[in-house]
Amino acid sequence: MNEQANKHDILIRSREYIEICGVETVVSFDEESVCLESVMGELLIEGEELNVGTLDTDKGVVKLTGKINGIYYNTSTPKPQKGFFGRLMG
Repeated sequence: MNEQANKHDILIRSREYIEICGVETVVSFDEESVCLESVMGELLIEGEELNVGTLDTDKGVVKLTGKINGIYYNTSTPKPQKGFFGRLMG
């Protein structure tokens, strides 16, 4: 990826257009949600009638149109698994 792709920006216009920079992969998408892996973590965009206008993972840019209802980052990290003795001792 180039230097531009390491930068993470989100531009929203009138809740009808969104441009996201710093995208590594598109995990899934349909008309109601788009899930992306960005340089800042997993990103979920929810809306109505969402359409992917541009998908350029080489440059790390995704452009969507439709009604944007929400943008969420997944900040949860899995808890380390305790071994047998860790569970036994509490």
